[in-house]
Amino acid sequence: MVSVSSTSSCVLWTNRNVNADAERWRILVVDDNAASAEGLAAALSADGCDARYVLSGVDALQAIDGWVPHVVVLDISMPEHDGFATARVLRRISPTRNAGIIAFTALGEDYVRSKGLHAGFDGYCQKGNAPGVLVGLISRLVQVH
Repeated sequence: MVSVSSTSSCVLWTNRNVNADAERWRILVVDDNAASAEGLAAALSADGCDARYVLSGVDALQAIDGWVPHVVVLDISMPEHDGFATARVLRRISPTRNAGIIAFTALGEDYVRSKGLHAGFDGYCQKGNAPGVLVGLISRLVQVH
């Protein structure tokens, strides 16, 4: 059984710096829960981001054709391709090789970190945090030039 942490946290695990020369950060939300994905993308858009959402890892790979996100906010527990598998693919392909990837999940940080660093995640934010906490984490990843 995978633990669900009782404390909420958003932490950066790597020293990745995502170069963003755009006025608005492009954020892709990937979550199989449509209400959660749509709500988070709306909150990020309201905060000034160019946020879009998709409902699967496969859809994420299609979404980056012609629109490359600076940061991918990625759920872990999804059918077919989970967040770990999706992150590994995003790291291997040219458009998103240097994008920031944040695990956004109800799963505990220790479990996600144990598999997530190897998969290519840069950080972790537990679901249930206010969107502003996630934006704070994203701002530590993105450097505007």
